[in-house]
Amino acid sequence: MSLVFGVLTGVVVYYVIAVVATAQVAGPFTVNPLTLSLIAIVGALVVAIAWRWPVAGLTAGVVIVLVVAAVVAARIGWSGSGSDWLDPFNAVAFGAASGYPVLVGAVMASVSGLRLRSRPA
Repeated sequence: MSLVFGVLTGVVVYYVIAVVATAQVAGPFTVNPLTLSLIAIVGALVVAIAWRWPVAGLTAGVVIVLVVAAVVAARIGWSGSGSDWLDPFNAVAFGAASGYPVLVGAVMASVSGLRLRSRPA
């Protein structure tokens, strides 16, 4: 059951972080502070999930990294149009190019690994 929860969590987290990173927020900033705040919130939730359910977190982290690797290997393109930021296919491709999902996946796998390693035998 933890593996299924981990796969589902990985897919949802990948999409959420890709959408948050590409959200169209107006303002005179290179990266809007609201976008950075949302990325930080997703990061905190990811750490909490990985710490609370380490097997699911490890599975989700591996799924995220594998999706990024597959998208990069397939060279899937994305649209820069302002109306496509909620499109799942565009989010998957842009997420792989942005780097945020792979960082989130690595954090999930690392936190889960630390949690699993620290458990008493």
